[in-house]
Amino acid sequence: MYVGIDIAKLNHFAAAIFSDGDIILEPFKFTNDTDGFQLLFSKLESFDKNSIIIGLP
Repeated sequence: MYVGIDIAKLNHFAAAIFSDGDIILEPFKFTNDTDGFQLLFSKLESFDKNSIIIGLP
């Protein structure tokens, strides 16, 4: 599972796909604060942490 995060100063966007290109999580916005990162973590918590690869361009 690949998670791409587009980082910015105030808001970030993230999306997730499987290696075959199937979309797991449609792109969503989260803020650059504790609440925003809690949102990111909550969307990823149901997946196997050992199978997540995160990329930041």
